[in-house]
Amino acid sequence: MQTVNATSLALIALLLSPAGVGMADEHGGAAQEPRDNAAAGAARAESPEPPADLTGPSPADADSPPELPPVPDDDEAAAAAIEAAYRRFLRLREEDRDQEAMRAALQVAELTQQRYGPDAIELATPLINLAVMQSQTGDLPAAEQNYRAAIQVIERREGMLSARLINPLTGLGHTYNRAGMHDQAIESFERALRLNNIELGFTNFEQFGIQDGLTQSYVGIGDFEEANFYQETQVEIYQRKFGSEDPAVVPAMYKLAEWYSRIGDLEQSALTYRGADRILRESEGEASESRTDGLMGLARLYERQGNRPAAASTLRKAVKVVEANPEPNHLRRAQVHVALGDLYSREARPNSARVEYEIAWADLSSDDAHLEERDRVFKLPVRLAGGPFPDLASSGRGRPLPELREGFVVIRYSVDAEGRAQDVTVIESDPPDLIEEALLTTYRRSLYRPRFVDGVPTPTENLLSRHEFRYAGAARAEQADPGDLPPPARDRGRLERPGD
Repeated sequence: MQTVNATSLALIALLLSPAGVGMADEHGGAAQEPRDNAAAGAARAESPEPPADLTGPSPADADSPPELPPVPDDDEAAAAAIEAAYRRFLRLREEDRDQEAMRAALQVAELTQQRYGPDAIELATPLINLAVMQSQTGDLPAAEQNYRAAIQVIERREGMLSARLINPLTGLGHTYNRAGMHDQAIESFERALRLNNIELGFTNFEQFGIQDGLTQSYVGIGDFEEANFYQETQVEIYQRKFGSEDPAVVPAMYKLAEWYSRIGDLEQSALTYRGADRILRESEGEASESRTDGLMGLARLYERQGNRPAAASTLRKAVKVVEANPEPNHLRRAQVHVALGDLYSREARPNSARVEYEIAWADLSSDDAHLEERDRVFKLPVRLAGGPFPDLASSGRGRPLPELREGFVVIRYSVDAEGRAQDVTVIESDPPDLIEEALLTTYRRSLYRPRFVDGVPTPTENLLSRHEFRYAGAARAEQADPGDLPPPARDRGRLERPGD
């Protein structure tokens, strides 16, 4: 797919101030001060030099966005043109057409700048939305520029304490985290958190997203004590608002338990799950359906500890909790049976897994409202075991990311009705002979939840999967450390509506 040139997307940011809004010196060198903004924008588009320390793909050699028609002089017509472009942007983003959505976001920003001027407060929201899309699609240098441009506009127009700074500061922090620039991320998140607390108080729930970003930043620099603080604080905020024994605290306890599990503190994770379960049993009774989430979490802990019998027993207890209700929740029961099936699949017990999957299929087929979930679970094979895929050739280990090149391998494979990978073949690689053998080995030992058709496990042939990796020269592939922390869920960023 063709993409918009990264520097064209950053043009809005560069037009905002005489000095531009490039990276500061500690980020890899500031942009040169242009004699005039239009010339600087054109030069930047022709000769892109993204900051060296920011990583992530920067699209190049692609078509530029189409030229925009002049904005109508009439205020109502101009506002209508901007609103139409904004709605197109939202529609494309909703359809996950990210590159087109990014072009549309750029169009909104350009129309807004033409209408109101390069230093207008009305430009802040389009810049933020453009930065969200750039960060989401991996154009981190341009995202950083446009977040900072929005911040500068808001500071000049509304002051350093404006609550409108919270969102772009948070987005900037996530962008820095994605680039591995965790110290800069901490600085951005901490400022966002201070402004949040000034605006909404110290115990508001809106700050949790900022605290999660700070958690990721501190994990990035190896400071787990600070990372723990921001996760534990969220439970305390819930407790102060609702009381320590109120069921409303349980979701925050589940989240904290997952965090402890992620960092390897399995004992503390189990204690937190059990504490949440006690609250639910004492307040809502043994048949509280909310217990199933905690029981499934405990089962995952037992499996991580190698105690699969205890994991299976805990999941069967969760099934009994659901079925103890006069009208069992079919969706929740299906989720537990899928978890049991996945457990048996990872144990290479396909017959036992099939029984659980068939029950889940029947539950999800009992209501049209659950058919979408059934498709999500059973429409395609789902990889369950086999270890991490290699993403770094051995020559790249220990080198800074900006020094590494990007390669890819395309694998074709099939999955049989028992969830085993078959006919695994490399069909394309660039460059060749770096990680192919490691990938083939990983696939061949993988176990899957098979595809189901009409409630029956069914082979799936000719699946394709593309794997991207980094390298600094031809060498054997190295597997990722299985003990590494899993990557966080993709942060899509928070969009703004014009006028927010």
